[in-house]
Amino acid sequence: MMYDIVYVLKNDIKSEEIRYSLRSVDENFPHRKVWFYGGKPEGLKPDEMVEFKQSGINKWEKVKNSLIKVCKNDDITEDFFLFNDDFYVLKPVEGDFINFCGEDLKDRAREIYSRTGKASQYYSQLMNTASFLKARGYESRSFVLHVPMLINRKKALEVLTTPNITPMFRSLYGNMANVPAVKKKDVKIHELQGVPGEDWEYLSSSDKSFREGEV
Repeated sequence: MMYDIVYVLKNDIKSEEIRYSLRSVDENFPHRKVWFYGGKPEGLKPDEMVEFKQSGINKWEKVKNSLIKVCKNDDITEDFFLFNDDFYVLKPVEGDFINFCGEDLKDRAREIYSRTGKASQYYSQLMNTASFLKARGYESRSFVLHVPMLINRKKALEVLTTPNITPMFRSLYGNMANVPAVKKKDVKIHELQGVPGEDWEYLSSSDKSFREGEV
């Protein structure tokens, strides 16, 4: 069975990256339909578009509320792939898809702190999410990788409506739904000279590396 792909997009999106993301999906990633939720990039027409003004006090709340709408839509396949506008599929995907995870969230947070020397908002979110999960008896595997994620709508809705959840939905879902996953290094390229390795299946760019870099 082929599943749908969902992009949750901010209302004022003017992303050129998504054109390349869609091309790579069309070329390499078997799917049923592509859905846009929220914003509508000019000149692009997905298979299905649900355009609405996103609600929330910050971008995290807006994404969460948008994902709740996605999970309640029975026209979307029960399992779907969540994509970001800067995700690219570099090689044909064959066989059953298995989700990817990284190290423990706190290990990821410590690595960031040792590299930057400061406790950023992102660092705090990683630590808070790890504590939230462990206090409830879950693992705290990191799913904050810049790759597609296969999500079950019913299980995701349960996670999204859990009181007092942190903004890091991917890691919350991956651990609270106990999804099977294999370890993988992140594929986000920030450096201007950075390029993907020959064996990379996926790639993600930053705004700067996409506009000015070798990506």
